[in-house]
Amino acid sequence: MSVARIRAFARPALTKRFSSTMQPRFSPGTNESATTAALTPLLASSTGESGGKWALAADGEALERSFTFKNFAKTWVYNTTFIRWTTHNPKGLSDKDVRLASLCDSIARDFGELDAEPLGCEVRARADAAISESGDCCKPKQT
Repeated sequence: MSVARIRAFARPALTKRFSSTMQPRFSPGTNESATTAALTPLLASSTGESGGKWALAADGEALERSFTFKNFAKTWVYNTTFIRWTTHNPKGLSDKDVRLASLCDSIARDFGELDAEPLGCEVRARADAAISESGDCCKPKQT
């Protein structure tokens, strides 16, 4: 399938699902057509159609979702794990983020992931706070 055909197919799907504030913002050097084609099936549908379980972060530069398992032994805190994939340098969503999100889905199935309730704002807020407190992991902290 040609890149132009992928773009023609994938872009409308994203445009239908997301407002202008929720479009993916890819990192420089990312093949947007190929990455969009891989990203689309991972994303949860706002229209109720079947789809993936991942959501774009508010800035469009990350993929995030929660995984719920039957017991503590399958996860780190209680029975839910929250994961956010993004590329820090160059900033934005990259093909690696999308591939890692897909890998997480596969591993979660192998570990017996349960159907979970939609992700609440509290989990995102905790992740945002951790990021703002820790700063950019790719740059030395300034004192």
